[in-house]
Parts: sequence; structure tokens; C-alpha cells
Amino acid sequence: MAALVGAPHIGADVDAAAAAIAGRGPDGVTRWSDESLLLVSSRLGHWDEGTAQQPFVDGRGGVAAFNGELFNLVELQDVLGRPGASEVEVLLAGVQAQGPEFLRRVDGQFALVARCTAEGPVLLARDRFGIAPLYWAQTPGGVAAGSDLGAVLALRGGDATANPAGLTAILAEWAPTGELTPFEGVHQVPPGHVVTVTPSPDGVVLGVARWVPPIGDPRSGATCDEAALDALERAVRDSVRARLRSTGTVACLLSGGIDSTIVGGFAREEGADLGLALCLQGDDLVGERQREVADALGMRLVQHELTPGEVVDTLAHYVSTRRVPLVRLGPVGMTALARRAARGGIRGVLSGEGADELFAGYDSYRLLAARAGAFGDPKRLPWAAFGAPEFGADRGPVWARSYWRGLVAFSTGAGARRVDILRPVADLLRPPLREAVLEPAAAAPMDGTGDPLEARRRLDVENLLGAYLLTVQGDHAWMEEGVELRPPYLAAPVAEWASARPVTQFVRIDQGKVPVRALLPRLAQRRPALAGLGFAKAAFRVDVSFVQRDPAAFDRLAEYAAACPDRFVDHDALTHRIEQVRAAGACSEAESELLTFAASLGILANS
Repeated sequence: MAALVGAPHIGADVDAAAAAIAGRGPDGVTRWSDESLLLVSSRLGHWDEGTAQQPFVDGRGGVAAFNGELFNLVELQDVLGRPGASEVEVLLAGVQAQGPEFLRRVDGQFALVARCTAEGPVLLARDRFGIAPLYWAQTPGGVAAGSDLGAVLALRGGDATANPAGLTAILAEWAPTGELTPFEGVHQVPPGHVVTVTPSPDGVVLGVARWVPPIGDPRSGATCDEAALDALERAVRDSVRARLRSTGTVACLLSGGIDSTIVGGFAREEGADLGLALCLQGDDLVGERQREVADALGMRLVQHELTPGEVVDTLAHYVSTRRVPLVRLGPVGMTALARRAARGGIRGVLSGEGADELFAGYDSYRLLAARAGAFGDPKRLPWAAFGAPEFGADRGPVWARSYWRGLVAFSTGAGARRVDILRPVADLLRPPLREAVLEPAAAAPMDGTGDPLEARRRLDVENLLGAYLLTVQGDHAWMEEGVELRPPYLAAPVAEWASARPVTQFVRIDQGKVPVRALLPRLAQRRPALAGLGFAKAAFRVDVSFVQRDPAAFDRLAEYAAACPDRFVDHDALTHRIEQVRAAGACSEAESELLTFAASLGILANS
């Protein structure tokens, strides 16, 4: 969807905005307007309930358009006494009756533009976790908003000037966080927030508020005993069942990891039989693991083999259409897979996103716990018990032990930032990007409880997850290709189960996500082949080293990087580094991130 709030806008290109969102909804684009509001909506049909047409107009001045799904639609219909009502009608009626507080009842993923009365304010609301995007920008006469940065830029008019803070966030966290975007004057509605746009004689008055409370302190006494795991199993199963509902084909993303395997296991028991997977050309290990998971689940598998040439082609497509620079090539792989899915008639995909954030699956949680003494004296831990880290699993157990010993011994801030990877190439960046890489690492996050693990989960769930879901793994990779990503772990009942329990219950010295992992043997009782699968962390990574396997593909990537404006990267130094990488036939992780970032900015500069 896209929207203009306020008086008619000089310079707004409504046709371009409609074209920008057309890929998100291949079933048609519609427009509606009155004197103070214009809405454009594209549709990807999944359900038949109620009036599917958007924007929805109630005849009394109320109007709304939304992007996403309400997976507890029947429950919401009952609450409002509107049996058979469509999703957008339910959202509008609920907000009219209860205000943004109504959104707390929703189990779903959504971005909403709604006006409750003809003279009232317009609400821009986004789901709790930020699964669905919603951007906005002030214009001379009001506000432009939409699901797509290109649509908002078209409606706003004027130049698209790069925002250094947004670019810094991409370097630091791999995606824009909070309200940031790559462009000056363009904002995200933060996850779980509503922006209120009130027309006034001077234009509009803006207000930003959270409609959902932050993750609270875990309830005292909540445990992970067998009864609790029974409840978690029911919640995940119900979530999977709801997210399989569609008039089109829904597949399960099978990465070969434990999170997606569990989702696939419940989906198979609910009747799904199609898996979707991505592997790199020449990577037999991951490809075979994905096939083993599909066989164990009894699923057909659509497996896409990514080539170096496709990586470069898809990078250019992603950046020029999404308008978001990348520092890692993971989203490119997901976009290629989404395009393959769309060609095969797949309209929805279930994924394992959110499990690591809600259930403390990242290595950083074990590091924080180890430093706090949760596993014993931090100086005398059984280092071999930690196992392989998230990255570097192929380097062997001796390296792994040194890795854990070193990180636990460092201060709480050391090595804690993603941007630290770029330190070896920081001199190639221009200010203020260089300073963002070189600034001292902050101490571990804390909150009112004084517990660094709880603070870290809150940071992950309320800030980093939304950015990751948009840019790295989620919406922009999938929905822009007309395929809806549906993460069952981010269902409201699953999230409530997780947030009611202390992070310490989810972490052991050898692993995180303890409750999620406990679901696998339960599934294996019914599908014994699952019990024989291993879930080592040697997952593939799409990076520039992979592109280098094809010299022609690397040459094209280098051309994009060389087009990066000198105000962001030292052009001469970058050119010299590219030649060094070409001559060596390999590149470091820091060089891979730098070249990806520079190539993205070069693509943007010429699109």
C-alpha cells in the first residue's frame, strides 16, 4: 500500500508509487481518494473472507488499507460481532471501537493505514515485531507513507538524499534500525508503534507512540517443565496451522537447521508436503543436509542452487528496487529463492525466523551467561563444552576452544558488535562511516532488572529483529517478489510463552534455545528419521568469496563497487583493494562486507 495524507501534493508521482508496490501484490492495484487522503493498494490474495477489495471504505468516513495477515481473524470477528468480515474491515472497526489498543488482540503481521472518521487523524501502525514494513515522510502538504521506500520517495517528490545515520546503521547492524532508513527525511514506523497524522491549517501534526507494551520482566515461577513444553508445542503447532491457511500454495523454508525443521515437522503433520531450500553451487554438504531433512519429513523439495552470476544479478535487482544498500549478501540469496518460488506458483513460505531472538539462540547469550558465572568460574570453564560457534564451525575444535576462551575473558563490550568485522578496512570509509566502525564498543546492554541477558533479548526483539526481518531475511527479500513470509515462532501465543520465562532457562553451556530444541525429540517420536539428523552449524554463507568463483561475475561486482560515490568510500583506495582481492583470488570477511556495501551504493547512484 501507499498513502498521501493532507492536501494535494505538488510533485507526487502516484503512478510511480503504484508501480513500486505492484510486485508486492500481483493480483491487482487499486486507488481511492478524497480531499484529504489518497490510498493505493496492491493485492496478493490468500483468503476469501469478506470484501477483499482494498482500500476498504465503510461509508461513514472510515477508510483503511493494510499489508499482511491476521491469523486469528475469526476470534477478532467474534470480538467485534462482525462474522464474515474481511481482515481490513476488522482492523478498521477494531481501531474505531478501541483505538490502537485493539491491535494487542491481533495475532498476525501487518502494516496499517486507517482513518476512523472523515475529519479524524490518520493512523500508521506496524505489527509488534516489524514483520511488515511501513515507511513515512513529511511532504510540503502532509505525509507520504507506504510499504515500499520507492513508493514513499515517489509520493514525497524531490531528491533522495542519503542519510548518513541510516547508512551507519546498515554497517553496524546490517540493516536500518528504529526509525532510520537510508534516506534523509524518510522514517520507519518502529515495530509495535503507531504514528498519528492529524491534519491542521499548517499542514499536519505528528505523534509517535507504542501501541504494544515492551517485553516485560518474566513472571516469577514460570518454568520449562514438561507441562510448559506441552503448552509451547500446542502454541507452535497452532501457529503453523494458522499460517498454512491460504487459497494458494504455501511451502516450508527448509534451511537444514533445527528451527525450520521443527516448523516443517509440524507443517507436515498439518498436511503440508512442500519444502523450499537454497544452496550454493558446489556446496554438497548443505544441499545434502536439506535433502535429508525433507526426506525425514516426507516432503517434496524445491531446491534452488545459487550461482555466482545470479548473486550479482540479484544484488543489482534487490538494491535498485528495494532502495536499501546491503553489507552482506544473505538477502540476495533469499531474493533469488523467492523469485524461484514465485515462478513455481508458491505464494507463502513458513520460516524459522524469530526463534533465536525470543529463545536466546545466539552465541552472545552464552557469552553473557558465561561472563556472569552461570556455568561456573569464568576463568576455568570446560571450553570444549561450548562446541562450535555460529561462524567458523569448519575451523576445528582447537580453534573453537580458543575462540570461546578469548571472548569470555574479554570485557563485556569486546567483539560484541557486528560492525567490528569491518575494522580492518575502516580506512577505506569516509567520515562519518569510518568513525562508526572505529568508535569504542559500548558495554553490554542493561535494563531495569540489571540482567544483561534480559536486556540483550529486549534489544534483539524490539530493535534488531524488525530490521533483520525486513532487510536480511524477511519482507524485502520475499514480499517484493509476491511471496509472503510467515514466521510461526513470532505468533503472539509463542512470543508470550517465551517472554514469560527468564532467558537463563533457555541457555546452557553447549547451546541456546533449549525449549525449542526440546520440541525435536517430540516430533521424532512420530517421525523417527528426525532423530538421526545432526544440526551442526556449518551453514553456508553467501559472500564475495563465493562470487569470486566466477571471474566474470566478480568483474561485474567490482564495476558496481567502483561506481560508489567518493563521499562514502575512498575511491582510489577501494580500486586498489579490489585489484588486491582479484589477484589473491579470495577476500576476507571485512573485504566482502566493504565490497558489498560499495557495490550497493554504486547501484543506487545509477538507478
